[in-house]
Amino acid sequence: MKENYFMLSIKRIVVGTDMSPLASWAAARAALLAHESGSESVDLIHVIDNLAIETLRHLMKTPLETERRLMELSRKQLTEIERTLSEKYQIPVSATTLNVGRPYTEIVRYAEFLNADLVVLGAHGGGLVRELFVGSTVDRVLRKLARPVLIVKREPQVPYRKVLIPVDFSEFSGQATEFAMNIAPHASITALHAFEVPFKASLESAGVDDDLVQIYESEVQAQKKKEMEQFISELGAPKATLSSIMELGPASAVIRKNLEVLDPDLIVIGKQGQSGQDETLLGGVTRRLIQEASCDILVVPLF
Repeated sequence: MKENYFMLSIKRIVVGTDMSPLASWAAARAALLAHESGSESVDLIHVIDNLAIETLRHLMKTPLETERRLMELSRKQLTEIERTLSEKYQIPVSATTLNVGRPYTEIVRYAEFLNADLVVLGAHGGGLVRELFVGSTVDRVLRKLARPVLIVKREPQVPYRKVLIPVDFSEFSGQATEFAMNIAPHASITALHAFEVPFKASLESAGVDDDLVQIYESEVQAQKKKEMEQFISELGAPKATLSSIMELGPASAVIRKNLEVLDPDLIVIGKQGQSGQDETLLGGVTRRLIQEASCDILVVPLF
């Protein structure tokens, strides 16, 4: 882990927009982040699905004219979004790009081409409805792109104030926490670690004395406390910025409980694996968080 967490700067932000209300929230959040962090630019990309174009060509009496009007309308909408963001947030919106293709493919290609530090997308289905998540643009971008992806679920009003980061003390968690301190420099950040006691059920079923099991559990908890202290110490973050919580229990249950108690406006998750290699790389806990959480989600891969 780096001693100076501010090395992970956010200079260029790419926003994928489909002109929906959720996409407008994503664009506004990107502009707010750019304004707060001093980013060089926010780059918008709108992708007209080539399957939609093919459908127009088969169904319309004047397919070429309809396609031309669709392209012109999209350009006008992009230009208006660019003007609004630039004026409201006083940040450079350096490019508005209109592409035809598969949305996730074009977003990934454009982000790689610009060497984006962050990609911002609106959640699908008004909150990532479970049935719509698998195979969605958001899901595919997360699997294919080895760059931080911010999924926006709420209309942005102010910079992030409360951030929750589930951690497992790995390099992935360390870098995710460092990135969170960049994207939300004035927020209160909580590192959350859920742990279970190895072989506890086996010990209990074997009739091991309850007092011995309790001693063993206390030893595990003490070790986890040391790991958390070392994790935070290596980050070098101000004590006022970063606090920690450790709780015994399954990760999904502990995270869900603390989401209700802390009510964060951003969750940050470290993503393991190389982009595009395996559909399971997001992991069960991460996927469930993306599906169920009502606040914004930032997924950070290992750089």
